[in-house]
Amino acid sequence: MFEFIQEKITKLFDKLSKRGLLSEQDIDDALKDVRIALLEADVHYRVVKELLESVKQKVMGEELSKSINPSQYLLRVLKTELIGIMGAPAAVKISGTGDIVMLLGLQGTGKTTTAVKLAKYMRDKRGLKPYLVSIDFTRPAAQEQLITLAKAHGFPVNEDVSAKGIGALDDIRLVSARQGCDFIIVDTAGRLHIDTDLVNELKQVKHALHPAQTILVIDSMMGHDVLKMAEGFQQGVGYDGAIFTKFEGDSRGGAVLSFRKIINKPIYYVGVGEAVSALEPFEPERMVARIVGSGDVEGLVEKMSEVVTGEDVRHAQRLAKGKFTFPDFIQQLKMMKRLGPVESLFDMVPGFGKLKKNVRTDTLKQDMKVYEAIISSMTDQERRNPDILNGKRRQRIAQGSGTKPEDVNRLIKRFYESQRMMDILQKGGIKGIQRFLQ
Repeated sequence: MFEFIQEKITKLFDKLSKRGLLSEQDIDDALKDVRIALLEADVHYRVVKELLESVKQKVMGEELSKSINPSQYLLRVLKTELIGIMGAPAAVKISGTGDIVMLLGLQGTGKTTTAVKLAKYMRDKRGLKPYLVSIDFTRPAAQEQLITLAKAHGFPVNEDVSAKGIGALDDIRLVSARQGCDFIIVDTAGRLHIDTDLVNELKQVKHALHPAQTILVIDSMMGHDVLKMAEGFQQGVGYDGAIFTKFEGDSRGGAVLSFRKIINKPIYYVGVGEAVSALEPFEPERMVARIVGSGDVEGLVEKMSEVVTGEDVRHAQRLAKGKFTFPDFIQQLKMMKRLGPVESLFDMVPGFGKLKKNVRTDTLKQDMKVYEAIISSMTDQERRNPDILNGKRRQRIAQGSGTKPEDVNRLIKRFYESQRMMDILQKGGIKGIQRFLQ
């Protein structure tokens, strides 16, 4: 997400930073480039117009001429205005037992998975016990999907799929209270915002439930259609805010930037991966930091703290002593897998966003299985001392692991690359790795 905008803005300000003082024409040209980048990224034209007018008004005063670094001052103003467009962070409000959070949206946006993600977030971050219910009566498979996902992650869920219609909603609060739950998440059937009959059915469901919060679940990959769809649901049913799914995808992100300004509703959370734990609060300051390439170190630290285990700590201690073996390599890969899509991590590290194209991360899951099989076929001596892996040993390891010699060679090459990177990190920190990747 935002890669397209980030690349354009980073290149622009890299060029501006070499000019020193900026004339009014320089600023006009820069803002023109920003406008083109935002429009190409599907940001609504009205949002772009208001944003750049506000930026120019603020930078064309005395402050710019007084600034030691005019290009950085311009960038700072742009960041502030982008944050303002997306509004303040907002959280789903749950005030008492029996409160209902109702999810609605188009079919295929990820509502059912989002229901379980939201349940996990509320349990882990806010200490609340959720009760999950599907009222997608037209698609029994959707109800079964929610039941399967909820039970797999230890959430109470309504398993009675025989009741149909509004009458099925009567006992939701009572059953939830009996199970000691704090609130209820209701997953509704996906439907088109232009289908009058289905929208009217949603309105009836909402009237019967009296939800504390109604949330529109939106697919980030929809592009321009997001705003039209969001306006349709607002007029037809009404909702309090949104959750954007598939945020880790390659959408240009314009709809996310435009949503608050055009629809006047907050974005509560974003889905950043397939895992049930992959739901994050939508925090405009962090999002804008990624957009302009200044990273999100705070977000990276939070993500690391959630997944780092005791074995990871012991692994880091061994690395600090200059030791790096195949078991350490596998531990490193496992931690990277728990962190989620590696590409998203590069956006969190200042200066790394533009480097991620140089790093091959698309086959991590598949490679890990192969690598673990290969390393399991090594002797303990070979794992601890990879320098002894001659051609004969590699052939034996390939046969024992059911792989090919080229797979073994690829693993060894990647191991030495990681070993070198760890050595550079210890000696030169992030700047050292930047030089390594360039």
